[in-house]
Amino acid sequence: MVRALAAGMLIVFALPAAVAAQPAVFRKAEFILTGNDWRRPSDHAKWTAVTLPHAWYRTHPGAKGFGWYRIDFELQRVPTGAQGIELDGWRSDWVEFYLNGTLVGGSREVTAGGGLGLNTSVFLTFPSTLLLAGRNELLAQMYTSHARLNIQGLGRVRLGDARAVRLRSIEAQEWGFYAERSFFAMTFAAGLISLFVWLARRSDRVLLWYCISCLSWVAAGAAWNILRWSHYVPHLQIVLITYRVYGLAVPAVILALRIAGLRMRLFEGLLWLFLAAEVTGSLWGSPDNLMIRLMAYDSINGILLLSGAALTLYGARRPLRWPDVTASVSLGMMSALMFYEAGRYFGWIDVEAPVLRPFHVPVLIFAIGAAIYDRHVRAIWRMERSNAELQERVDEKAHEIEAYHAEREQRLRQEALIRDRQRILADMHDGLGASLVGLLRYAQAGAPDAHNLELRVKEALQELRIAIDALEPAEGDLGSVLGKLRYRLEPLVESAGVRLAWDVDELPPVQALEPSAVFAIQRILLEAVSNAMQHAGAQRIRIAAHAIADAAIRITVEDDGKGFDHGLSSAGLGLASMRRRAEALGASLEIAAGAGGGTVVALTVPRSLAKQAPTAYPEAEAALRA
Repeated sequence: MVRALAAGMLIVFALPAAVAAQPAVFRKAEFILTGNDWRRPSDHAKWTAVTLPHAWYRTHPGAKGFGWYRIDFELQRVPTGAQGIELDGWRSDWVEFYLNGTLVGGSREVTAGGGLGLNTSVFLTFPSTLLLAGRNELLAQMYTSHARLNIQGLGRVRLGDARAVRLRSIEAQEWGFYAERSFFAMTFAAGLISLFVWLARRSDRVLLWYCISCLSWVAAGAAWNILRWSHYVPHLQIVLITYRVYGLAVPAVILALRIAGLRMRLFEGLLWLFLAAEVTGSLWGSPDNLMIRLMAYDSINGILLLSGAALTLYGARRPLRWPDVTASVSLGMMSALMFYEAGRYFGWIDVEAPVLRPFHVPVLIFAIGAAIYDRHVRAIWRMERSNAELQERVDEKAHEIEAYHAEREQRLRQEALIRDRQRILADMHDGLGASLVGLLRYAQAGAPDAHNLELRVKEALQELRIAIDALEPAEGDLGSVLGKLRYRLEPLVESAGVRLAWDVDELPPVQALEPSAVFAIQRILLEAVSNAMQHAGAQRIRIAAHAIADAAIRITVEDDGKGFDHGLSSAGLGLASMRRRAEALGASLEIAAGAGGGTVVALTVPRSLAKQAPTAYPEAEAALRA
């Protein structure tokens, strides 16, 4: 991608160069080795014809010092404009170019590691006045201080219009320094992303090790780039560049094994010891055997990566998952790049060929990184699926509980309805049943009085209507209950010559005012009015209802009769029934003498009535037996 973007930019910014003449590419040269003599060889020296790219070790194995390349070329006319020289794939401590005896420029690599980094190019510009019509001579002076430091040699040389030559130099830089910095940016981004992901899910140790490997490699590379121009810490530079080149091989093998689910503690420990020995071992030994050590490092790391790929495929669970295959393939590709560089030292790769070892970095990032993130995504997916299954089970249990509660509520309603029916039946037997029994006895006693018979029938109908009123929903409105009772009771009382007075305020709502509770309140008040009319001989009855507190309503029935006998009242069935009904409601019933005579019956009803349990009324049983 980096190369494609850079090439696109070159097309845009280098349109003028497209029409420039193509540079000349020199593939033939003459070579001579002068050893420690830095002076230009004479024309009578023994030059050897060579083909570019050329490697010294093939013609002069073990040689060091100064080497010269001579290229002769003809020009029909001197070109105009700036000219350029580009050399790709040079291998030595430094190189300088002379054109027709004039020094044009060069490049010297004086940092740790020599010219063993990414393949760099040399680009020089010079005025066209240095060229001659006819024969021209281009000399390249190369120097190496150690015979085995590099694979010495010269690649193909390009000479021509500076704009056209510059394009080739930029392309070489894309494969060199630009690619290297892109790898640093990729690794740094991958390390930061994995760090943030690990902070959110710290149980994944594989992700942590991936983060540490990426960030430590970036830190080593950054430190080396800072110190590469310094001459004060050469040993540290050697350690940093060794870790930068080979430091990701061991973590890559361990990460691949962890991805496949393999945890080899002893093997992993040996790998970490090998990495430490590899990095610190670069401090020992003379520069002459540096090439041998680098060849050994490439070969050993290649074997290690290839072994890691085989172990990953062998030990992974069956069937193989794509992360396991991807991790193994990445190790295989990294191993191939290491063997490629080892082949350079064996002479199997030309000196002009690009250095591909650093390209193992994106392979590691994208392949193993993708496998690690797939592992993390799968873990999140499994967690989400578990949460979804758990939510489904919770919903199922919630539906079951709701259905159970609905069924239970329906059963409780049916039981409450049955209880209410039992109470109402008992009360109807108590009221309506007693009235009908009395009416039957009156009719059987002889020739009944038509007027009295009519009154008794009306009383029975009134009892029935009051019982039916209790079945209508009250919705907590005790005032409407008292209003209906007044509508039913007032004609009956006034027909007996008794004056009925009402004093009812606006009453607050009452909770749990069910039909059974309404019927109980009606029966208490009817019993109080009946006692006042039949036993006390009252001429005036007053019914009042007021809210006495936030939690209670007080209903009183006052008469002007002759009062009552406390001794007899405690034994009466009517008063006992009234008290039982009040207790079942959670209310209190008080019976006392009035201030001016007569009787006061006070019923204090709470704002929240108690649920009533089924109750057997002896008066109802007596009515049934009668």
